[in-house]
Amino acid sequence: MKTRIFFVEANPAIHGNLRDVLESRYMDVHTLGSGSALIGRMGHDVPALIVLRDGLPDMRASAVLQALRQAGHDTPVIVIGDSLDSVELIVCLELGADDYVRMPCNPRELLSRVENVLRRAPHKSHAPLNAMGRCDIGEFVLDFRARMLTRHGVPVALHSSTFALLRLFAQHPLEVLSRRVIADKLRGAGEGHCDRSLDVLVCRLRRIVEADPSTPRLIQTIRGRGYVFTPSGMSAASMDYDELDVMPPEPAWKRVPAVNSYA
Repeated sequence: MKTRIFFVEANPAIHGNLRDVLESRYMDVHTLGSGSALIGRMGHDVPALIVLRDGLPDMRASAVLQALRQAGHDTPVIVIGDSLDSVELIVCLELGADDYVRMPCNPRELLSRVENVLRRAPHKSHAPLNAMGRCDIGEFVLDFRARMLTRHGVPVALHSSTFALLRLFAQHPLEVLSRRVIADKLRGAGEGHCDRSLDVLVCRLRRIVEADPSTPRLIQTIRGRGYVFTPSGMSAASMDYDELDVMPPEPAWKRVPAVNSYA
């Protein structure tokens, strides 16, 4: 089965060799001529990967990425940009681009980067979304299109990074996600990652959505493997806690006051 890729380029004739090398590796490549065309197509047709040329006549790559993320799409994106535009490179990575290739680009290099991104991207599970693009999470409702979390109809304030993490969990229910996969999806490939900073972000999210953050039911830790999201709050099999996360409740026998031998 061919891997479907959207190649977004205003003048395909100039970079036709890039498309040709992708198609040579059993990939189904569809060319789109503008950022607006991509955004419109994504409303009803989602590929495995987007190769996005910066410098489109209607939108910069960063604006396209922002529009995709606001619409709730997390499809991997590789940006092909100009070699001198370092600012756009940084902005694209901060907006979630999975890779950024500088021009001039060797077609074989692009192919290798595409294969690396596709290999790294976790298998997508069907998220518990209804027809309105919403996900029920315990007492909360996550609205992908409005980028809003509500509790009993009341909006809950979320930092952009916290919302991105919750959205990622909601799109992969009952799937164990490693810290590396989570970090790559949130920050983009090639960036440095810190396990501790990710754990802090998870703890921050738990304080918002968990009834008891010290005994998480929605976002659970699987020792040595990562995190698993359970929208219903049911236990995700046997749970282990590790030193990077909330410790398990102290056994009852340890809570018995010690006898004072000097009494």
